[in-house]
Amino acid sequence: MLQKIAADIAAQGGRAFYVGGYVRDKLMNIASDEGEDVDIEIFSLNLEQTQAILSRYGTIRLVGKSFPVLKINGHQKWDFTLPARPDLSYAEACARRDLTINSMMMDVLSGAIIDYYGGQADIAGHVIKHTCSDVFQDDPLRVYRAMHFAARFEFSIHPETMRLISATDLREVKRDRIYEEIKKMLLLAARPSIGLRYMQLAGILKRMHPLLFRLYTCRQTPHHHPEGSVWEHTLLVVDEAARLKEQSSNPAALMFAALLHDIGKPQTSKNQGDKITTYGHDVLGAKLARAFLEGLTHNQTQIDAVTLLIKEHMRPVLLYKERQNVTDKAIRKLVNRVNLKELLLLAEADFKGRGIDRDFEVIRQWFEDKLINLGLDPEKKLEPLVKGRDLQKLGIDPGPSYTPTLAYAFERQLDGETKEAILDEIKRINNLY
Repeated sequence: MLQKIAADIAAQGGRAFYVGGYVRDKLMNIASDEGEDVDIEIFSLNLEQTQAILSRYGTIRLVGKSFPVLKINGHQKWDFTLPARPDLSYAEACARRDLTINSMMMDVLSGAIIDYYGGQADIAGHVIKHTCSDVFQDDPLRVYRAMHFAARFEFSIHPETMRLISATDLREVKRDRIYEEIKKMLLLAARPSIGLRYMQLAGILKRMHPLLFRLYTCRQTPHHHPEGSVWEHTLLVVDEAARLKEQSSNPAALMFAALLHDIGKPQTSKNQGDKITTYGHDVLGAKLARAFLEGLTHNQTQIDAVTLLIKEHMRPVLLYKERQNVTDKAIRKLVNRVNLKELLLLAEADFKGRGIDRDFEVIRQWFEDKLINLGLDPEKKLEPLVKGRDLQKLGIDPGPSYTPTLAYAFERQLDGETKEAILDEIKRINNLY
């Protein structure tokens, strides 16, 4: 159908090009970011002519304000645009793009590539490079996009591009847009550490994310952390989490938790003899991670998921180390506090992110055996055995006593008592025999 549309455009004296990421991904033989989003730019026709052609293929609608986009109902992944000016040249159109790998155009009918800025060569050379010297000034968010693409494609960033990035003022960039670019980097890259390391090298952490920057100079005990600073540990953990994220039901929360899991260490680090302790960094880290994320997004559900994982991130390994003394109640309470499946993924990434080979499987197996023996679902909180209607059946009228009585019943449930035993105990306490 796009070929037919392009042919109709050509018959009216116009020319249709695939542009942007679609061309890049075609040339790299990878799936497009959103699974085949297609951007098409139409030259030498005006808006009315373009609307008339597209309307032959379905109901069209015009979206956007400063940059109009035409869409055909039933084909929501196709975006049709016109140049900003009728006389805009192909070279000028390519120059509007941020990076050379995103600046190419492909003729819809012939497949011919227009590449004024060496995008094909940079793909071959695995290089992220700007098109023009003012691209980051025009839209500073492009700095974060460069980091995202460097990580996603495992490309190096050109030295001159790094110089421009380092000089770009980022203070006016909308925080929610920053959040989205960091999220893309964490979710789309097999090794997000590449982009994160470039963020540090370009001074972005120091200028924009000081809580992360403090990890860079935070030392750790070499015996336990041969990889070095907390920052180096974090980069390893993020890459380990990226390897595990397909097993997650909330990969964005997992990845942000991996990035921020030790954010409390700089403020809790203390030298004690030949080791460095960070007692309480999990609890403080959850608070700092909340502040970090609230500065970037209003998604409270996601913030809650991330901070809970951070608060509990040490628990699996600690419980395993004390397994001879761990009660069934401790396991039940953990499952009731946090999604244990997600927590084990984070704990595995943390455990392995040390620059040395470590086997987490024995820890995972111990938890899985515990869950099977106790009949627990790692992703579900415990359903209270005793509820208000059960108290009514015992003859206890609804009132202020319900809350503490139900809390007592649930505590006994965590101890492993049956519903019948709990109800018998409540009857005894309330003299209902």
